Amino acid sequence: MSKESLATKLYNLEGFQELLRPLLIDSVSGQFNRLVKQKVEPEIDWSYLLLCSSILAQSTKSAHQDAAYRIAQHCLNSEDTIEAQKNAAIVIFDSMTNHPSINLAIKKNLIKEDYKNSLPLPVKLEMISRGMEFSIFDSEENKLLPINRFQNDVMEGFKHSNNLSISAPTSVGKSFILLQIIKLQIEKNINNTIVYVVPTRSLIQQVQEDIQEMLLEHKISNTYVTSVPVIPENTKGLNIVFVLTQERLQWLLTESSLFTPDIIFIDEAQKIGDGTRGILLQQVIEEIRRRSDESKIIFSSPMTSNPEILLPKTTNELNNTVETEQVIVNQNLIWVTQIYRKPKEWDVNLCSGEETIFLGKLNLQENPRQAMKKLPTIAYMLGSVSGGNIIYANKPSDAESMSGILWDLIGEENEIVDEDIESLITLIKTIIHKDFALIKVLSRGIAYHYGNMPLIIKNEIEALFKTGKIRYLICTSTLIEGMNLPSSSIFVRGPRKGIGKPMGEVDFWNLAGRAGRQGKEFQGNIICIEPNKEDVWQTPPPRIRRKYEIEKSVDNVIEDTEHLIDYINRGTPREELSKWTDLEYGFVYLVGEKLRHGDLNNSPLLSHHSKDVIDEINDVISQKMKEVEVPEDILLRHPGISPLAQQNLLDFFRSQRQIQNYFPIDPYDSDALNRFMLIIGTISEYLSGDHPGATYPYARLIHDWVRGHSLSRIINRNWNYWRERGDKSINRVIRDTMGDIEEYARFKFIKYSSCYNDVLKYYVESEVDPELWGDIPNMNIWLEFGSSIETQISFMSLGLSRSTAIAISETISRDNFTPEDAIEWLLLNYRNINLSPIMIKEIVKVVSFYEQIRSE
Repeated sequence: MSKESLATKLYNLEGFQELLRPLLIDSVSGQFNRLVKQKVEPEIDWSYLLLCSSILAQSTKSAHQDAAYRIAQHCLNSEDTIEAQKNAAIVIFDSMTNHPSINLAIKKNLIKEDYKNSLPLPVKLEMISRGMEFSIFDSEENKLLPINRFQNDVMEGFKHSNNLSISAPTSVGKSFILLQIIKLQIEKNINNTIVYVVPTRSLIQQVQEDIQEMLLEHKISNTYVTSVPVIPENTKGLNIVFVLTQERLQWLLTESSLFTPDIIFIDEAQKIGDGTRGILLQQVIEEIRRRSDESKIIFSSPMTSNPEILLPKTTNELNNTVETEQVIVNQNLIWVTQIYRKPKEWDVNLCSGEETIFLGKLNLQENPRQAMKKLPTIAYMLGSVSGGNIIYANKPSDAESMSGILWDLIGEENEIVDEDIESLITLIKTIIHKDFALIKVLSRGIAYHYGNMPLIIKNEIEALFKTGKIRYLICTSTLIEGMNLPSSSIFVRGPRKGIGKPMGEVDFWNLAGRAGRQGKEFQGNIICIEPNKEDVWQTPPPRIRRKYEIEKSVDNVIEDTEHLIDYINRGTPREELSKWTDLEYGFVYLVGEKLRHGDLNNSPLLSHHSKDVIDEINDVISQKMKEVEVPEDILLRHPGISPLAQQNLLDFFRSQRQIQNYFPIDPYDSDALNRFMLIIGTISEYLSGDHPGATYPYARLIHDWVRGHSLSRIINRNWNYWRERGDKSINRVIRDTMGDIEEYARFKFIKYSSCYNDVLKYYVESEVDPELWGDIPNMNIWLEFGSSIETQISFMSLGLSRSTAIAISETISRDNFTPEDAIEWLLLNYRNINLSPIMIKEIVKVVSFYEQIRSE
């Protein structure tokens, strides 16, 4: 009988499940001090269960591994077990290649540091053999670095594959092994060009810092890490690592027709099915493949059933997949429901597969009548006093409201006096606003965190949460987007992803994967409030973690043939764009394939679709594209913008007598605001479909943003306007301003103004006067980084936040620093900079990296 079959047979035994249940109840309920616990009568048979655990640990199935890990970790934490049993539990951890849990047990004094001295010789030898097999060599420390089975498989897959797709649960160690692959690639070769694609802009700095810290740790000095989508100069003999979103990568590919990375990492690759951004991700991947079949691509996604769908459709044996269900911590799915007609009493149950196990009751002091109060109240009752509690909010305003409720529940007797908290409060007052609601709640160890907040504030909140100084953190959907923020417990109630859109099973389990901090705890909890209420959850939360199938957004658009064809036939109307953005992106993708292959049936990327469907779409596109005179290279430069809309813009320019009135100008020109209004109004009418009433506010925002005005200055200007009208609170003005910066200035306006410029330039140079265009500025970099000042952009290119870069630049007279100048200035002056301690900490990280490079 195979190990897998034996584990399956054992796990399904009724006797085993009966003996496991009391251990399970004791293990989970023991975390919650305020829980009136279910009494567990049966005594735990440790000898039998440890034997079972050793068998289950050999299985690759997650349910078996979860049970094996549960038995071992509870054995270590139990006061009823003896040293020999605890050592047996450690051996089980070792057989699961879970070294962080062994180190955690030593750190918590659950076992002796020299525990191996008590083990039989054959066991020691087996552990040594396993340690050599599952490790990588650390040349800097001249020792073997332990890795788990999954990480070992990924490393071997990388060595023997050209394209690799890996699928594993969240927090199993994907980021660590990808960093090790970057290290291996750099050590083997010079002049590498590496691209690391992240799903959101907020993750760029986190990944950039992780890479720089890895390079520092291993004293690797011949590598330049940047998040600016521009090919740097003077990089001979250097490796270049770009950390980019798919938007920035598309921009880089567009600006440099010869750019071909040696290796590209696609993090959260399942987002190829995430609507418009998924289509764009697919486009940039395909463009890289078109340029070179030697570029090595590694896809990383969580728990997918078809990771191979991301690989090139070829029989090339150098393509490979690595899949695992490896368990590194226990993750408990807990349901909390109000007892009928007893609003202060709540049942707490553990979902174990399809079985529901009663753990105990919660007795609340007050009845949380309002829906907004229920989630923070339960989180307060079940949350860990040592921190690590995350509450999921459906939108930023909910996060602010719940933080105030928690603040009241915790009470003034639990005010925190801490230097780091005070530094964060001072910084928020400086770069956001003195009345921002976050300032108040921080004093009691509470914070909230959403995507549009300044990066330096989010980073410091995350750092303080990891140390336990912030005990409760309220997050929005940024938590699902790959943010590295594991927790003790995650509390959810009717979660949404976007306005009115229930969270799907994939995102639910991706969120749940943050529960359990490897190396800090042995288990984590995903706690669902009122899961059976249909008005809260449209469907109850999933009980069993299943692999899900990746679907490409392009395929979904093609399958929606009727709507796609209707949208194209009606000329892709701008007033309907917000409703049909997926169709717009799909249409442009298909136009690109038609331009490249002459006929959609000739595209190998569409061969899996019905020929009848492709014929029908091909005929419609052929007919409509007869109306388009915009050159192919411009159409291909702008994925997501209808060629028909681009043609309409070209026709508009042709109708203007004073075309120079539509030229972009320097943002410091006295007429810059009026020019931005004219440009934005034109873009709204012909490209983006925005309401004309937004033209002035957007123009004002763009004007201030590209001039490098601080966020607080922009917020104060908006607040002065709205305060007189009395229509908005200060916190809503803050949220709206930060939202407009991220969603309009740094995304939508970049996208559409770039297309606007290309079409305008083509018209002027081909039909008016080639000399007329002259040196018209390209605003993309300005918009992305929030400045047209070269010095500020150079500091940001090193990995500093916009807030820090602006603060530094205010002490420098020159506005034309290159990145090299910025590095030199920091190395000479960083010790004497009088800025926030949080900014100084950010600066020191960057300086440490470049000091090492200079010392080598």
